[in-house]
Amino acid sequence: MEKFTNAGPGLRKMFIAAVGIIICSVLAIIPIINIVAGIGSIVFGVLSMVGLYQAGKDIQGCMMAFYITIANIVLSIIRTFFGAGILGIVLAICATVISLSIIYFVCNSVSEVMNQVGAAAVAQKGHTVWMINLVCCCVSVVLTLLGLIPIINIFAAFANIIVAIVSLVGTILYMLFLNDGAKALGA
Repeated sequence: MEKFTNAGPGLRKMFIAAVGIIICSVLAIIPIINIVAGIGSIVFGVLSMVGLYQAGKDIQGCMMAFYITIANIVLSIIRTFFGAGILGIVLAICATVISLSIIYFVCNSVSEVMNQVGAAAVAQKGHTVWMINLVCCCVSVVLTLLGLIPIINIFAAFANIIVAIVSLVGTILYMLFLNDGAKALGA
């Protein structure tokens, strides 16, 4: 475990940031508090990146996820200029795929570390989280494309609600995976 001295605290920061972002997202619904929640989301987003960078010092996949996160931020800024047109939809699909790759690198690289330190159950959680997110991403992309077709777009809208619920479950499992990984590494 001495080999992963940065990874445990980094995963802990990512876990805390994920919890904070969810709380801020819920608080963003409330008028006046939404300003504070927005600032909190930014702070927790930065904390998440700090944790990802820290974990990346020991886990190469986390460092790759850190670099991809920076690329995703740049893509998000570019997306603001293109709205909801066809190019905006293409960029949204790209952002979804990039977000999936971040989860892939984190889950798979941390799962490898968990196997190395004898935490096979935590490693299995990482694989489960990755599979849930992969399925949600694929279905989301298909539904986005189906949303462009009249009449079918109604079905796609309802199906997107189901995907959102499953994605929420995936997010919660991801957070639990980060927490369990941090504990397994002594953080």
